[in-house]
Amino acid sequence: MERDQLTIRLAQVDDAARLADIHLQTWQAAYRDLLSAHYLDGLSAGVERRTVALGEAIASLKFSVWVAEQSGQLVAWASFGSSRDADAAPSTGELRAINLLPQVWSQGIGRQLWQEVRQQLIAAGFTQAIVWVIQGNQRALGFYQSVGFVQEPNTATTVVENDEPLPLVRYRVEL
Repeated sequence: MERDQLTIRLAQVDDAARLADIHLQTWQAAYRDLLSAHYLDGLSAGVERRTVALGEAIASLKFSVWVAEQSGQLVAWASFGSSRDADAAPSTGELRAINLLPQVWSQGIGRQLWQEVRQQLIAAGFTQAIVWVIQGNQRALGFYQSVGFVQEPNTATTVVENDEPLPLVRYRVEL
């Protein structure tokens, strides 16, 4: 895709199906060598459920969702809000997801989207933000570190989703 005409805006309910599709494509590419084929193939079955959940979250303002459009096409999105961690201070925000279509990776779109998210978090009164990253995702880790996130010691944990262990570690950045 061309690298022109990038627009970053608040998501609309009508975007939900495309956002669910971007999530699917992102995960299937990013985690191809980290998660089982069975798990990644199974994500396709959850696209409709994710579309509904995203649409409801956008409509209810449960958390913020911003999108990046390139030449009028949705190519990326991020969601964020208050940290869900029990040990988080009220001033801690959380980047819950950032998903980019694989064909737009390494074009600076993720960085521009993060900069908007960062500004939104600051405007909402947050002074720091966290993100949970699947261990071994070198592309994501490199991105987060390049924008200032630092791994927090002793935060490694594993959650199980659809019988798949997801080894996570928390990163933090001062805003």
